[in-house]
Amino acid sequence: MASPGVLLGGGSPRLLLWLLLLQPRLGQAPAVGRGRGRAWPPERRAGGSAPFPTGLSAPAAVQDCGHRSRIVGGRPATAKRWPWQVSLQVDNSHVCGGSLIAHQWVMTAAHCIFGHLDYTVKLGDTHMRHKASTAVAVPALDIVSHQYFNVFSLREDIALVLLEFPVTYSPHIQPVCLPEKSFQVASGTECWVTGWGRLVDKGSGPGASELQEVKQTIIHGEKCDEMFQERLRTSRKLVQKGMICGQYHGGETPCKGDSGGPLVCEYNNTWIQVGIVSWGIGCGHRGFPAVYSDVRYFREWVVTLLSQASSLDPVALLTFGLSLVLPLGTLVTP
Repeated sequence: MASPGVLLGGGSPRLLLWLLLLQPRLGQAPAVGRGRGRAWPPERRAGGSAPFPTGLSAPAAVQDCGHRSRIVGGRPATAKRWPWQVSLQVDNSHVCGGSLIAHQWVMTAAHCIFGHLDYTVKLGDTHMRHKASTAVAVPALDIVSHQYFNVFSLREDIALVLLEFPVTYSPHIQPVCLPEKSFQVASGTECWVTGWGRLVDKGSGPGASELQEVKQTIIHGEKCDEMFQERLRTSRKLVQKGMICGQYHGGETPCKGDSGGPLVCEYNNTWIQVGIVSWGIGCGHRGFPAVYSDVRYFREWVVTLLSQASSLDPVALLTFGLSLVLPLGTLVTP
């Protein structure tokens, strides 16, 4: 069933926001496994000591970037079109989406992570009901959510998953590029979001069996917040710093089960992840865009975390730095 989201006051009736998530409710799912892939306790998240187990050698460099040219209102995606898309699973059941950003690293939403669950990451497949010959399933070794993630406002809704072993890149498994912090996507730019979430807004059926894709038109913070305030008749600020919005002309958006998945834009023949599916009000309703974590806002957090996770020699560190840097500028609609 869908997980309940955030109760927000500030208007006349309190408004129930549903997370775009198909997973058990907090506290309802039983603890499984033997500790593999669990979220870190708060004392290990909040700076100070090294965030990863001592002696762990984890590839931190994004060696290559993807170069490739139903979510409600979407369509099935073709194989190899979105090779960074992953499925975050518990007991072989899809919980959230995510994106491969390096050989051993996956990025997702913090609200997808429950401390008592063991996670597995499925890569290299567009089908959810069966496993393709190109698919790989890798247990999560450790997971860290942003130390300032707030479940009530959904600020800092980002998490990184360390895979138990690095994956080998192939035509079906490739990392996505991350933007520089100064990289700006212009309002009105057409981008794409992908996932295995529900195909309709209402009902409690399963998510999509095939990976879905749909275009999203970028809407920046203030404009997006105005849309929510007008439709909900509230003065409360809902779209906060570190968030970006998207919706297509017919109201198409991600839905429950698409959380954590990537919002990507093409720039100079390179796909750049600009957002992480975070939250919304309903699915596919005009005037209610989907809200994403703004990846460029969290770039330094990602770089710092990955740098701390590995003992990198100067050459490796240089490679790591160059691999995440994209040309400065503004992504504009052609």
